[in-house]
Amino acid sequence: MSKKSILFIFILFILYFLFYSISYSYNISSELKENLFRLHIIANSDSTEDQNLKLHVRDNLLSFLQNFNFKNKNEMIAFLETHKQDIYNNVKNSISEKGFNYDFSIEIGNFYFPKKEYSNITTPSGLYDGIRIKLGKAEGQNWWCVLFPPMCLIDSTTCSFPQESESILEENLQTETSSLLFSETPQYNFKFKIVDFFNQVVH
Repeated sequence: MSKKSILFIFILFILYFLFYSISYSYNISSELKENLFRLHIIANSDSTEDQNLKLHVRDNLLSFLQNFNFKNKNEMIAFLETHKQDIYNNVKNSISEKGFNYDFSIEIGNFYFPKKEYSNITTPSGLYDGIRIKLGKAEGQNWWCVLFPPMCLIDSTTCSFPQESESILEENLQTETSSLLFSETPQYNFKFKIVDFFNQVVH
C-alpha cells in the first residue's frame, strides 16, 4: 500500500472520528439539556462572611422549593417563572437576615456549566437550563447543584442523587446517556471526555 493510500485512510479515519464525536456529543448534550435543571449561586466575594451568606441563601431557597413536588423540568421552570416575586423575596430576606444589604440578580435561562463531579454522578460541561443567583459583585466562589431531578433538594451538603432521582433520569434518558453520567468504566470515562471536550470547544 502506498504512502498516499495510508495517508488517505488515516485522514478518513480522523474525519470519521470527528464526525462521530461531534454527533455523539450533540446527542448527549441535547438529552441532558432536556432533562436537567440546575442551580448556580455566586457569592459576593470569597470572604468567610460572603461565603456563609451564599450558603444561607441556598438553604432558604431549597427549603422553600422542598414544599413542592415537580413532575418534570418544565413544570419546575413554569413554577419559578410564575413565582419570581416569591423567589426574589426569599433571597432578599436571606440577605437581610445576615445583616447585609447587597444588590442581587436572579436569572432563569440557559447557561454554561463546567464539568462538575458530585458524590455519585458527574455532569459534563455544557449549556444547561437553570436559575442563576448573583449576590453583590458576584466575584466569589460558586455553588452548583441540580434542582431537577431533585438532588440538592434532598441533601444540600453532599449533593448526591437519591434513588428516586436516578430512576427519573433512567426513565427519561437513553441508556447511553444514563451510563455516561453514572458509569466509572474506562469506556464511558473516555466517552465522557469526548463530550466534555467538544462542549468546551463549542462554548
